[in-house]
Amino acid sequence: PTADSKETEMSTWRGREVGGSIEKEDSSDKSPLLPMLSPSSEPPNPPSRQCGKVSSAIFYAVASLWTVFVMKVVLTSYGFPSSLFLGLCQFILTTIVFSTLGMLGWVGNIVFPTPKLILQVCPLTAIFLMNVVSGLGGTKELSLPMFTVLRRFSIFFTMVLEAWVFGKSVSLSVKAAVGMMLGGAMVAAASDLSFDPQGYAFVLVNDVCTAMYGVAIRYALSNKKINISNNSLVLYNSALSAIALGCFMFFTRYEELEKCRDFALWHDLTFRALFLSAATAGCVLNYAIFLCTQQNSALTTTVVGCLKNVTTSYVGLVLGGDYVFSYLNFAGLNVSIAGSLFYSWVTFVNKQQN
Repeated sequence: PTADSKETEMSTWRGREVGGSIEKEDSSDKSPLLPMLSPSSEPPNPPSRQCGKVSSAIFYAVASLWTVFVMKVVLTSYGFPSSLFLGLCQFILTTIVFSTLGMLGWVGNIVFPTPKLILQVCPLTAIFLMNVVSGLGGTKELSLPMFTVLRRFSIFFTMVLEAWVFGKSVSLSVKAAVGMMLGGAMVAAASDLSFDPQGYAFVLVNDVCTAMYGVAIRYALSNKKINISNNSLVLYNSALSAIALGCFMFFTRYEELEKCRDFALWHDLTFRALFLSAATAGCVLNYAIFLCTQQNSALTTTVVGCLKNVTTSYVGLVLGGDYVFSYLNFAGLNVSIAGSLFYSWVTFVNKQQN
């Protein structure tokens, strides 16, 4: 994506630029002069630009919420038998859509793959594949409030990995916010009446893979290990993951593919529409993240994602029908949510100070 171009002409300027300086108009012009801006001054964002910022943030929030909810409905409410097959469909459609968007120039230039580039991307693809598969498994097995609150352990794992790899330290306020999130999550987990060990294993693997993937990408890009854009990386991760997961399911989980083929609700138009939405949700969400970050900033995307998680936690209390209420569990959820809001605020303040 290209950077936003700055305006070179302003209707409020009452002079013209000559040799890098501003030459005033003839003093015989008796019309009142507006205050003159220096050439280095940035004009305010036009309404269309502000509209683009707001609409991209809203689009990301809606896409993110829809992705979580529609996958939960398909996997839990309708009881679709395979989260792996749903992930495979997401990888295939993401590959097709991002290839098309790349050719149209809507997501920047897509780097043409070479054998060397594929070998460089493969370690990241392995982490990416485990991240997506474990995330879908956790979504299927756990209630949305518990899945969302346990996902916050990924922030802690990211802090640990960044301290080890980059020597990065965080402020006391960040540590306090993370402590609130983790403390609330542990209270909620200890009082979870619908405890599912397989679901907890999925989400903890998902947390570790999320942290590893983020740190690995940062290390690879900062050290020039891989010279491609994030959108190219999404495309190649999806394409390679589709090949790997397709082969894995065909040779080791063929009976699971047969269950998907023979699923009783394929004739249901509502289910088919929801399944198609779930299958396309991955590429829509990736494009929404790209658009929100391009129009606003990575910080805005992070804050919107946090607010999305708060909404997911509360809506998930009734969506899916698999949340079992208890006062202690609900209290833990709220403490963790408060910690996530505090974390977003601290992150925002730190970015502004920097």
